[in-house]
Amino acid sequence: MTCKLKEFENSIIAEHLHRALIKMDGVEYDDSAQGPTIGYRLSRQKFQFATLHGGKAYQSLVLHMDPGNPDSRIGKEKQQEVQEVLDFDIANCRSHLLKRHEVYIPFEKLDCLNALVCIQPFINEAMEVQEKEGRIVV
Repeated sequence: MTCKLKEFENSIIAEHLHRALIKMDGVEYDDSAQGPTIGYRLSRQKFQFATLHGGKAYQSLVLHMDPGNPDSRIGKEKQQEVQEVLDFDIANCRSHLLKRHEVYIPFEKLDCLNALVCIQPFINEAMEVQEKEGRIVV
């Protein structure tokens, strides 16, 4: 377990998410970034599929839906789907710039086990896109 979780403003949700992500088969994490940020990738993949951001402006799980392709709009589409599932509008709870290829899920929307179960398909999709695109480490 990483001691970085203590740096998160909402360390309970961050720890819960961290434990769920590292339980998944083949998931590795990188906590070397400055500040409360932890990245997650599958051992064979080039890019991270998820990042926990714990800074005051973020406090979110970010899913990288098409990593390495900032022009992709898949994140915008998936953002809408996640918002429908968890009943929120990211524009009402975060003011930072949103990237088109990422999905932002505020920690406060993940404060129960049921919410994590609801977003599992989106996490799986973020993990699988790199396999489909051939973005693996050889």
